[in-house]
Amino acid sequence: MRWTDRFRAGFGGLALLLAAVAAAQPAGEGARRIASLAPEQREALQRRVEAWDALPAQMQRERREAWTAWQALPEAERARMRAARAAYRALPVAEQQALRSRFDALDAGIRRGWLLGPVLGADWPQLHALFAQVAPDEREALLDALRALPAQARADLGVLAQRTPPQDRHRLRAALMAQAPPQRAAWLRRRVEP
Repeated sequence: MRWTDRFRAGFGGLALLLAAVAAAQPAGEGARRIASLAPEQREALQRRVEAWDALPAQMQRERREAWTAWQALPEAERARMRAARAAYRALPVAEQQALRSRFDALDAGIRRGWLLGPVLGADWPQLHALFAQVAPDEREALLDALRALPAQARADLGVLAQRTPPQDRHRLRAALMAQAPPQRAAWLRRRVEP
């Protein structure tokens, strides 16, 4: 099957991504852009699709999740992550490997928390218990609320998350979201320091 047939059929993660980009274009624009590629560009694209399709399904899911998470980050956090990547790449290989080993040794839930970026990723070890069982339709609003909180309020929420029994965490989340955004930090502070 030719890559164009695979693309049109929507198979392969990269093909799905390209299909989504094409769908966001005015009608037919995506297909025209692909058709306008030089032969060597089409061949390179075909190799990328084949390389993607050769990846194990788990790796495809992880890369899709990372890409989606990257797209959701505020630009300032993306800039911080680009700077961190550059600093990491400038380290000697032994230091890079040591850092990678430390990261790989973390609990999987904590590692996934870093997909939320440098701000929430740093706070995630204290917050993840509170947000581990969030319904998908609540997730974005909660993440937006977390990103809007100052550091002290996120720390206070982390304390409350640890103090709250698992069966009551949904109530804490609901109470947090019931507060007006400008009042959330003060509300959290009062709950931590009676």
